Amino acid sequence: MKAAWEDLGTEYEGSSSVAIGDVDCTQHQGVCSKHGVSGYPTIKYWIAGDKDSKPYQGGRTLDALKQHVEDNMAVKCDVKDPKGCTEKEVKYIDTMSAK
Repeated sequence: MKAAWEDLGTEYEGSSSVAIGDVDCTQHQGVCSKHGVSGYPTIKYWIAGDKDSKPYQGGRTLDALKQHVEDNMAVKCDVKDPKGCTEKEVKYIDTMSAK
């Protein structure tokens, strides 16, 4: 699990919409208590704009973790920085910006 988590962090290291991190609950008990972490390892995630975390219930392989991030967390297309957008999305952005 630890290797997959570290690889996931490396995968999204430069992402503007996804941050992968970890907390050592033996050192930061207050943080863990605040977020309901009582067993280890526990994976929680936040969606931009949400105040509360959600529990991750999926697989613990790198592929499963990446799929979850792509399906639930990664911003695919950003109007301000369309490099992650499809050609169709870029055309739509250009059309709407011209109005």
